Amino acid sequence: MDFSYQHLDWREHANQLTRERLIDELFRELMLAVNGQVEAALRWLDTPQGRRMREQLGFSREDFEKRLNDRKVISGKPGERKLTQRGERDLRASCLENVFGKLKSGAKGDHATNRAGRFGESTGVLRQWQPGDESRDIAYRDSMLSALRQGHRGLEEGDLVVDEREDATSAATVMLIDVSHSMTLYGEDRITPAKRVAMAFAELQARRYPRDSLNILLFGDDVQEVAVKDLPYISNGPFHTNTCEALRRAAEILIKKHQPNKRVVMITDGKPSALFVKGELMINSAGLDPEIVTATLKQGARYPRLGIELTVFMVATDAYLERFIARLVEVSRGRAFRATLGDLGQQVLSQIFGERPR
Repeated sequence: MDFSYQHLDWREHANQLTRERLIDELFRELMLAVNGQVEAALRWLDTPQGRRMREQLGFSREDFEKRLNDRKVISGKPGERKLTQRGERDLRASCLENVFGKLKSGAKGDHATNRAGRFGESTGVLRQWQPGDESRDIAYRDSMLSALRQGHRGLEEGDLVVDEREDATSAATVMLIDVSHSMTLYGEDRITPAKRVAMAFAELQARRYPRDSLNILLFGDDVQEVAVKDLPYISNGPFHTNTCEALRRAAEILIKKHQPNKRVVMITDGKPSALFVKGELMINSAGLDPEIVTATLKQGARYPRLGIELTVFMVATDAYLERFIARLVEVSRGRAFRATLGDLGQQVLSQIFGERPR
């Protein structure tokens, strides 16, 4: 047998790996900045700032596009390129790593829930096994019978069934993201950190708590629900802040959920300034409008009766905002935290997924 040997230039190999890593990181940051628009990101590479960035990092536009195509994170012909499902997942995973740090496989997660964590009682109902199920819940006798009926010589994943239990620690979460105009006001970008945290939150929950549910609502003049896969594409607009409608819609969703722990996580930078009155939008951005504040507080006051926990993260320093939030968490028996754009992710991690302060 003949062998041929080739010299491996380790320095060049290391440089190549570094370039690829830098391309990946730059692309992810661009996707957050341009709301998931691939063509806009590629056009930025040809701007003076983009050209300087490429020169400093040591790659060409062709290198950039080739890397994205090789990794299959984009698809489509020039002028119509979009993120693939793999690209969307990669962006969420990078947000998780950036915000929450690397997760060790199999690491134990702690829910900061308001009800005791224990294994629920058996319901007597069998269902198909799914990732996240405890091995103790596998109904081995029924699983073996299923394998025999299918003619399998041994147990296969599709044969496994589990004894359904009442889940005593699962949570249903509604995340409210403020998309009013002030989220990018005066040159300060607050929507990108909020979007990054939402994607990281969704990815962490999917990995560690697959039985939990997550609904994401954007609120400005009105409220819009978005799917996790649509998070890269969200942006704020010329809207006011209809906190009342956001709280109402969140409660409407949660009262239909079966999870014993129900919570609302709100990220906002402004006081309430909009309200629906008899189907018409009322707007008042001056101070704290009594009618808007009263209606919003009434929504928050329902939360203790409905068993909903409210946690508010304020990403701005504003006297009106702080006065309003103090009253809101009082009537809702919730919690509020002031977060900088740099530590927003860590705040959400520690307060929602970490241990509750004693």
